[in-house]
Amino acid sequence: MAYPLRTNEQRRDLRVGVELPARIVIGSQLTMQGQLKDLSLKSAFISLQSKLFLQLNDEVGFAILRSQDDISEFIYGLARISRIVAGEGLAIYFTKMDDVSAGRLRELLKQ
Repeated sequence: MAYPLRTNEQRRDLRVGVELPARIVIGSQLTMQGQLKDLSLKSAFISLQSKLFLQLNDEVGFAILRSQDDISEFIYGLARISRIVAGEGLAIYFTKMDDVSAGRLRELLKQ
């Protein structure tokens, strides 16, 4: 379910609150499961519990399950960590996404 969040004066893109499964991929073998909390065209905040050492600007892969009813509806791409909130999760800034995933992201934000 998507719902508008309060706007921040520094943000230009609409940000919506969502609760969907998401995962962060580090390297080729490590995957962390999380929960998407908010989303815009350029970034997302993913709630996850991890004791892994991650730093700002680390590059990670991401996958967001757009529909809990259809597991083929993933949004995939690469991102950089833009903020880390200890005990809560991390914000990512999208750096690479194919056209199909970008289209799915735009559709999700319209809902």
